[in-house]
Amino acid sequence: MTQQVRADRVAADVYRFGNVSDSVVDTHLLIVLRGLPSGVRLANASGRTHDGDPYVRVFLDDGVLKPGQQITQRFVFSGVRGRRSPTYRLQLLSGQGTP
Repeated sequence: MTQQVRADRVAADVYRFGNVSDSVVDTHLLIVLRGLPSGVRLANASGRTHDGDPYVRVFLDDGVLKPGQQITQRFVFSGVRGRRSPTYRLQLLSGQGTP
């Protein structure tokens, strides 16, 4: 993960995700950000879960992430305080619909 924080209360984290399993991840990859601090918003969210957490829907090339393949995803936050990106946990899901 790399972090970028600017003075205008905007931050971005960049992750590289890889499929380390022997199975294909198919359909969409849903990346849920759990536990964002109050007042911080995921500016590039695709939507919110039933629990209210923001998520990003990643449309995989050819609809799959094969074993050994990687993708890069950037998360952009607004309302950041201080000089660091906010704390949160990631949950990765595969599928369609709203998580």
